[in-house]
Amino acid sequence: MRKIIMLTLAALLLALHAAAGHPVSLARDAGPALNLLPNPSFEEKEGDGVRGWKTHAWAGADNTRWSVESPGRTGELCVTMTSAKGADAAWTTTVIVKPDTFYRLSGWIKTKDVRGAAGALLNIQNMQEVRTAAVSGTKAWTRVSTVFQTEAATNLQINCLFGSWGSATGQAWYDDVALEQVDDPPQETQATVAIDTSARSVPYSPMIFGGFLEHFDNQIYGGVFEPGSPLADERGFRKDVIEALKELKVPVIRWPGGCFVDAYHWQKGVGKKREPYGDFRWGVIEPNTFGTDEFIEFCRRIGAEPYICLNGLAPVQENLDWVAYCNAKEGEFAEMRKANGHRNPFDVRFWSVGNERYDTPYIDRVRDTTKAMKALYPNVQTTCAGAQDGSAINRYLMDQASVYLDYVSLHSYGLQRADELPMYDYLSAISKSGEPEAFIARVSEALKQAGCGDRIKIAYDEWNLRAWQHPGFPRDGVENYEAPAIRELVERRGKQNDVASQYTLADALFSASFFNACLRHAEDVGMANIAPLVNTRGPLFVHPKGIVKRAHFHAMALYANELESRVGKLDIETGKLTHGNQSISVADAIATVDESGKHWAIALVNRHPDKEVACTVKMKDRLLDGDYAAIVLAGDSPEAFNDIEHPDRVAPQQTKLAFTKGVVHLPPHSLVIVKVLMK
Repeated sequence: MRKIIMLTLAALLLALHAAAGHPVSLARDAGPALNLLPNPSFEEKEGDGVRGWKTHAWAGADNTRWSVESPGRTGELCVTMTSAKGADAAWTTTVIVKPDTFYRLSGWIKTKDVRGAAGALLNIQNMQEVRTAAVSGTKAWTRVSTVFQTEAATNLQINCLFGSWGSATGQAWYDDVALEQVDDPPQETQATVAIDTSARSVPYSPMIFGGFLEHFDNQIYGGVFEPGSPLADERGFRKDVIEALKELKVPVIRWPGGCFVDAYHWQKGVGKKREPYGDFRWGVIEPNTFGTDEFIEFCRRIGAEPYICLNGLAPVQENLDWVAYCNAKEGEFAEMRKANGHRNPFDVRFWSVGNERYDTPYIDRVRDTTKAMKALYPNVQTTCAGAQDGSAINRYLMDQASVYLDYVSLHSYGLQRADELPMYDYLSAISKSGEPEAFIARVSEALKQAGCGDRIKIAYDEWNLRAWQHPGFPRDGVENYEAPAIRELVERRGKQNDVASQYTLADALFSASFFNACLRHAEDVGMANIAPLVNTRGPLFVHPKGIVKRAHFHAMALYANELESRVGKLDIETGKLTHGNQSISVADAIATVDESGKHWAIALVNRHPDKEVACTVKMKDRLLDGDYAAIVLAGDSPEAFNDIEHPDRVAPQQTKLAFTKGVVHLPPHSLVIVKVLMK
């Protein structure tokens, strides 16, 4: 049976406008529930297409088949697109809208073997930032939705999109699409979280909870390694640091740099006769008492995989010798390792060629090094500098070296450094929370366009809210390491990075948002490493008499310990938190589940500095109701921080949260993890 369509006078006017080929408009006094889209269920055919809609392709037109098929999700018909070779295409229509008005764009999408680009979604051609979630792979009918404001726009080109900034293959169906005015958009202090408990969950890599250590100020010496300290063991490792990092369950650590690695020659840091040298990058004398052997031992003590970053400026053979020292069973460098007291190979799996280099000679060195490494040690995992601060993946890198790479490395920091220490307020800081996910999405798409998306993962191996303070550095040379100007800069940067009041709830909630982004892109992100792990901007502050767990330490510990092993399907609608010319969703959420599908851990973030958010949580057809076990990380102020005198001002609290008909009130500036058992 065809759908029975009851046309009001307003709807009839919409149909007449569409039939005449004009953009569709809405009478100014029409109710908010009126659907502006013509023929939204595609029941009215017109030639080979449907009334009110056209076909268009930005790429792959010759490879695309647009058709009208039966049955639809409801009624008789729906529209579909199919491409075996790849397309960026759409069914499209144009409507007239009111400026500065909120609308909801929604619809239903079904897919079969959709791969590449973003997948299948709804978007607005002339408002590129407005798009629904994408559907890919093989999925049953899935509802997608987004709420947006038109700002100055008075007409919108709506696309049922296939591909999205790249070519996709497979088939997608679209039905029951709608564009409706929303008189009451999500308020600043409201959020709705819908979890589809019947959808397929996705495993994620626990290596997203990794860390990074560099020979910079007191991360190594006076951080993880302090021979002679009463808090260190007989080998010089700080016992309190080891226990704290075990709490974080750090799965992988990147070392020794960073910029430091550009001047690092590994052989000076192994054996009994260590060679100190001037580290021109950071303006200090490197004693080399902590080298490869100590790094491997430290990783083993906390249960982390060692991840070594090679010198990107060194000859290929020097780096291959380093790999041999760690992994060879026999030969010159295996014998060197044995002579240093390590009979068995270290079996270091993860290697990066260089740090933050993007020029052609560097890429050639990446190609030559990774090719040789794979030939000698087929089981190693390799990466290199891929993109920094939101830039695109280098096409030459993909052409030359992608066949030898397992990851590409991303680096970004939300808040930038300055010569004098910048003290950012909470709202300026938390407004940066969406940037890592946008970066991940761009790089994921670029990898898919390069044909590497199914094979090469993202290693976001430097991330943090705050960029490190290092006025006057890094440098390409230092003539006198004891010069007063050099010593003043080195001492000043240490003091600036150690100011405890910088590390507030903004750092904790930014970290939670970062992990949420990695989890939402679990199929693309294979590793992430907070930069750094200890001291400087790290979550763990180490001083001569003990440690302080900064606010973001607790956020990281909650994610590492309290989540389940798989990511569920979650949609969130929420209001915006605006600060100056920046805005971000006031709430963020992720849902994780175990393999049985019964045990759920839901992370809810309220970014608002001083207001509760009324958050409605729905799990399929069930609104949460009653008391649920939860852990809350908040504080008495959004600017709250931990320091030596007040180490527990910000700390997680075990509690029970009351849900009433699905609604829970999230405290201001908080991370909440709720445990739910589905029976």
